[in-house]
Amino acid sequence: MVIFGSRLYGKVDEVPGLGFVATKFGHLYYVPLIPTEGWLVVAEEGDGWRGQAIPVSGKSVLVAWARAAFLIGGIISLLTGLISLSNIENGAATVLGVVAVLCIAGLITSYRWTWVTQASPERALEIARQAGLSEESLADLRQGHEAPAPVPAAVPARPWTPPES
Repeated sequence: MVIFGSRLYGKVDEVPGLGFVATKFGHLYYVPLIPTEGWLVVAEEGDGWRGQAIPVSGKSVLVAWARAAFLIGGIISLLTGLISLSNIENGAATVLGVVAVLCIAGLITSYRWTWVTQASPERALEIARQAGLSEESLADLRQGHEAPAPVPAAVPARPWTPPES
């Protein structure tokens, strides 16, 4: 049985209160192959999602392909390393084990690294414009990304001395 179709991959550039960018790919066995559309996803509901079509994001495409490569490379390296270990080829098993660990670390990092997962203020405004948000919504978004006003320092307290008994 051949599994193919289309689905979203490459979740990047999350904008709080707005959504995130993802790319719709044609896939084979759930491996993203051909990017077809870019989307600003505003809600995920079960197996579906709601959003606005935007231009394809190169960052989203590269992240989707990198995550797939990390996952496939990690699995293949791990399995091949275990087979090599059972054949008493410790040198090859060690190298393949290191590659598997690096692939797993790369996969985890791609989901945790803020540069990948969060949109910068400039990118957030660009995404909002591409999605066709109104100027009012853009102003609200811009205000949400401004640095908070500095809070004045509190007056230092006087040293406390315990009462004499």
